[in-house]
Amino acid sequence: MANLYVKAEPPADLNRNTDWFTYPGVWTTYILFLFFSWLLVLSIFGCSPGMAWTIVNLAHFAVTYHFFHWKKGTPFSEDQGIYNRLTWWEQIDNGKQLTRNRKFLTVVPVVLYLIASHTTDYQHPMLFFNTVAVLILVVAKFPHMHKAALMCNWSIRWTLVRSYPGSSKVTTE
Repeated sequence: MANLYVKAEPPADLNRNTDWFTYPGVWTTYILFLFFSWLLVLSIFGCSPGMAWTIVNLAHFAVTYHFFHWKKGTPFSEDQGIYNRLTWWEQIDNGKQLTRNRKFLTVVPVVLYLIASHTTDYQHPMLFFNTVAVLILVVAKFPHMHKAALMCNWSIRWTLVRSYPGSSKVTTE
């Protein structure tokens, strides 16, 4: 009777903003959410399956880029501001690169891209939008982009902006 409970190690990541992603079943829930989003788009808009996958892919791109790679900080105040200069992607797994969670979150947009592109028969406008979305998301997840962001100014020139912890200095390349 004593072995009814799972003996799990406490997470090494004590950041309340990211520790939920280490729980069992989060990956499955993430995939199911994307699938049910596709079903919802398919039933509400009445479009083709390929167009529905493209809409889900572009919505996934917009939401994950904003919340994972753009928005900085944490909604919890007890961390005393130590995460104020870090995005969610930089906070996950205490900043360790190439962990299982990071690999999963990198593979998901690629698989969505492949599904959306294949189901639209690689037609021009959808293929272009899907390709741009996956390229931006995957490049934002590269290890060398840690604490760096691609910013587009109004003259359509991309600038790599890096911020360094412990200082207010921001450099551009």
